[in-house]
Amino acid sequence: MNITFLGTGAAEGIPSPFCNCGTCQHAREQGGRNVRRRQCFLINDDLLLDVGPDLFASCAQFGISLVELRYMLVTHNHLDHFTPSNLQLRAKPFRLSTELPDLAMVAGPSVLATWDLSGGRDSDAGIRRIPFLPGRSVSLSPYKVRSIEATHNLRIGDAMNYIIDDGRVKILIASDTGIYDESIWEQLANEAFDTVIMEATLLNHTPGKEHLNLQDFRIMLDRMRQTKVVRENTVIVASHFSHQSVGSHDETDRVLAEIGVTCAFDGMKITVGSHEN
Repeated sequence: MNITFLGTGAAEGIPSPFCNCGTCQHAREQGGRNVRRRQCFLINDDLLLDVGPDLFASCAQFGISLVELRYMLVTHNHLDHFTPSNLQLRAKPFRLSTELPDLAMVAGPSVLATWDLSGGRDSDAGIRRIPFLPGRSVSLSPYKVRSIEATHNLRIGDAMNYIIDDGRVKILIASDTGIYDESIWEQLANEAFDTVIMEATLLNHTPGKEHLNLQDFRIMLDRMRQTKVVRENTVIVASHFSHQSVGSHDETDRVLAEIGVTCAFDGMKITVGSHEN
């Protein structure tokens, strides 16, 4: 399973255009891995996880085509994870010479409501909607997808993390979320992941209820190791960084390396079991 990180930043990205903190200033001056677009992952060529405001720019920068895209998983309806205009531009008038496969959109009620309110039409965008909630499973050949409840967007309550299994490897996308409730650990009791991609939004910040700082990240990771959800050879990757909670990419990489975690950057590609810089 190949995973491309199209964006590794939180809601404001790095640098935020409305901020002159040291992290944002450094990213403007140095560029490269210090610049982070809003989080989005592409699995192989056919499964997209989240569809935020920077999708088009990331695809252009990294030479990514989405013409083979067949599936999309949306974690929740926050603007950095779901931007309806991206899907509206799949309509035929915007791609006269190209035919696209239908796109199965797996998403919770709040995401589908946002899509409807945007004026988006399933038929125009070539979308087959699959309404989803935490605790459900769906087969999207060759993938089997299961959702678990994220500790996030609690006022609405349909934010999800995803387990994706292609029959050979199994990954957990754990973003956006705070520390899991005990009921979620019970649901994960019999799982074993080859790769875990987990958020670190508040890395060097004080704890929060709906995101992880370094202390909470370690609590989650220690629990996963204790329960054998992750094994010795499981690849752990941190992503979804806020400019107000991290320094430069190199600084963040050093902090995470101390606990055996890879620091994601925009454009990074991993093949489960190894990664390429």
